[in-house]
Amino acid sequence: MKKIPIYILLLLPFGINTLFAQGKVANPASPYKGKRVVYDLTVADTMVNFTGKHRMAIAVNGSIPAPTLNFTQGDTAVIRVHNKMKHETSVHWHGILLPNREDGVPYLTTAPIKPGTTYTFTFPLIQSGTYWYHSHTMLQEQSGLYGSIVIKRPDEPPMKDYVLLLSDWTDENPHQVLRYLKRGAEWYTIRKGALQSYGEAIAAGYFKDKVKQEWQRMTPMDVADVYYDKFLINGKEKTYIKDVKPGEIIKLRIINGSSSTYFTTQFAGGPMQVASADGINVKPLMVDKIELGTAETYDVIIKIPESGAYEFRATSWDITGHGSVFIGNGIEVKAPDLPRLNYFAMMREMNQMMSNMDMSGGGMDMGNMHGMPSMNMGGKADSTKKTSPMNHEGMNMENQNNNDPKPQAMNHGDMKMDSEGNMPGMFMPPMNGTDVVLNYNMLSSINPSVLDSTKQFREVKLTLTGNMLRYIWSFDNKTLSQSDNILIRKGENVRFVLTNTTMMRHPMHLHGHFFRFVNANGAYSPMKHTFDIKPMETVTIEFYANEEKDWFFHCHNLYHMMSGMARIVSYEGSEKNEFARNGNKELKREDTKLYSWLDLSAHSQAAFANYTLSGNRSALEIEARATYKGDFEIENHFLRYIGEQQYFAPFIGYDFRRNKNLGGFSNPNSKDDRSVFDAGFYYLLPMLVRSEWRVDHTGKLRLQLEREDLPLSNNFFADLRVNTDKEYAIGFRYMFSRYLSLSTNYDSDYKWGAGLTLVY
Repeated sequence: MKKIPIYILLLLPFGINTLFAQGKVANPASPYKGKRVVYDLTVADTMVNFTGKHRMAIAVNGSIPAPTLNFTQGDTAVIRVHNKMKHETSVHWHGILLPNREDGVPYLTTAPIKPGTTYTFTFPLIQSGTYWYHSHTMLQEQSGLYGSIVIKRPDEPPMKDYVLLLSDWTDENPHQVLRYLKRGAEWYTIRKGALQSYGEAIAAGYFKDKVKQEWQRMTPMDVADVYYDKFLINGKEKTYIKDVKPGEIIKLRIINGSSSTYFTTQFAGGPMQVASADGINVKPLMVDKIELGTAETYDVIIKIPESGAYEFRATSWDITGHGSVFIGNGIEVKAPDLPRLNYFAMMREMNQMMSNMDMSGGGMDMGNMHGMPSMNMGGKADSTKKTSPMNHEGMNMENQNNNDPKPQAMNHGDMKMDSEGNMPGMFMPPMNGTDVVLNYNMLSSINPSVLDSTKQFREVKLTLTGNMLRYIWSFDNKTLSQSDNILIRKGENVRFVLTNTTMMRHPMHLHGHFFRFVNANGAYSPMKHTFDIKPMETVTIEFYANEEKDWFFHCHNLYHMMSGMARIVSYEGSEKNEFARNGNKELKREDTKLYSWLDLSAHSQAAFANYTLSGNRSALEIEARATYKGDFEIENHFLRYIGEQQYFAPFIGYDFRRNKNLGGFSNPNSKDDRSVFDAGFYYLLPMLVRSEWRVDHTGKLRLQLEREDLPLSNNFFADLRVNTDKEYAIGFRYMFSRYLSLSTNYDSDYKWGAGLTLVY
């Protein structure tokens, strides 16, 4: 990219925020220096209507998003959170360096805020920049408990600035969303037009690619798990900023406060100048598009065009929708639409990449093929580039000690909020006429960020793993509940080397610390608190261990975190709080919850039901069939999944049948008259065929092959089954809603029938 002059004097300082609530200044005695800025935040259940339907949500001070909290670096924040709901809540101050007990993760650092109670957070603000806050209790963030934080420097020049808080909204109860993801149904994929059925594959010329995909036990390609009804900016699908003048230079504080969405942002009025990432100033650079991982923040500078209202657009990474802010006055000028995804081309690329990989011992889940590197709009970080150790005396990363009544203000060094002197210039776009898309290798710290080489280094290697077929996410194939803490020591340098073996992108966040994201800029690698790691990528982050007690490290995709992709980073020798002394049992219960689902087909010849109660490693499956003449069958199996990919599952069960109207009923222990205990195992074969091998207590063997949800065309599926008892069945379903399908089937015992299938 051509070098251009940059108006850095105005671009780096943080301007005046004009949104939402106002803090109150109080002056009682405090262990912290600086004026006390007091906020009262009341959390309450509310009703909202984003889509034409009224839905339950969570509001703070009556609004979604929650109010913007405005501070000046050096202030002491006093934030009283009043819980008016009937269930507990919490608030985490994302990216803020503060005492451990104020971090807001319930059952790890901070007590949950019980119904009808108030918790007062008090902490000094030793940094500046754009940050945000959100609930860390279950799935409350998805329901509306999130807001922005702006911390200014005392000496920054005035400039208009605006918070743009991006979010995603679903009309569904978030707990139902996660349950639906666990059951692996395809309605979200259908709504996004991403089913990739065999009929569509044949029509598009990708039949062999589709077969190859399923031969490798891969589910349909996608880049996002959830179908969202709306994408919002500051709580609205479309909003306006009109108090600007032509030619004026303003700052946009962009926060991705979504639960699981990456956004591609662009401004119709011209390029954007990136001034900071995750609250830390970077060397300014001009871009046309920025892709924000979930929980990342960027400050950008834009110039208001001479006439018109130009769209700032944030488009979801699966191109299913966007939120808009029109900036300026006059005729609306829209940003260009992003092209729709070619899922079949992505599938072919994925198959080629998989063919070139050594799959032996890699621990890679073949069911995780969601989101390809070619879809990356953020570039790939060069995690292999070495940086020479430097004694960075100017970087004081020491945070306050929780027991020290007079913590020192933080001299970040590489985290400084000021520029490297005055560099006058002009705000100018690139002249080559091509889009410039931000990637991590373009981010450069203003000051050297390398750690003090005299400190001892501890290296921690982590592999991001998962199982898309069962929607379980983990590190090193262990969920939070199954894992030990990551142990580090205060005073040492820590290096995390992370390898993503899944085919999903993961926005990773480390609480209580900033780290250097090692990229192509070496000694000037940027400082961040959240980073994106792409499929099959290895990333290195480094930080100085200057804290104590326990801190959370997790994927900031809310549904991945709640499904197990989290760890506790624990300082050895540090005093344990009440939750650590209890082994953090309450926190670790999050990914151990059981989820259930049911398929019930009411057909003209019989009723067919399948019920599942599933956990991370175990499941109870009940299958029942009954005619209207009194014939019935029921099979119960309790199974335990084994192995990293969980293709293998031994089981024990009970099979009971009374088909009195069928010809074989007079034969004891036959397929029509049976009451037996059995044991065996399931094994998932290529083409997503589930094989069942079992023997009952009389010594009779049975092998069964079954394939469910075979996609034939959009909304249209087939189910197939055959076994060595000479039973077979074939069924077809047309899904016309999430819960209902038109269905028909032929069962070798019960013959043809048709009706409706309820999916819950």
